[in-house]
Amino acid sequence: MRTLVTGGAGFIGSHLCERLIARGHEVVAIDNFDPFYDPAIKRANLASLARNDHFKLVEADIREPTALFAALHAAGVQELDLIIHLAACAGVRRSLERPLEYSRTN
Repeated sequence: MRTLVTGGAGFIGSHLCERLIARGHEVVAIDNFDPFYDPAIKRANLASLARNDHFKLVEADIREPTALFAALHAAGVQELDLIIHLAACAGVRRSLERPLEYSRTN
């Protein structure tokens, strides 16, 4: 089963990707590496997955459909069986300053 996980580089997303691969899924993770959380931490979350043949990382923003579909196509992703949406903007105070951004993502 080919599964797409949005927010796949986050703490929960990366752990979910690991579990799905352990269950035999092919996993495509999408993340935009928003700097609200240190991108280096997110990349470290994916370090062990990056070496797995059943894992692909697509760096894209789900709020930009044209770029998202182009990135998926470039990564060779043509079909999906399951989508798990975990991508989200974090931070309550920031959500009050940027409500449309949070609405579009979350």
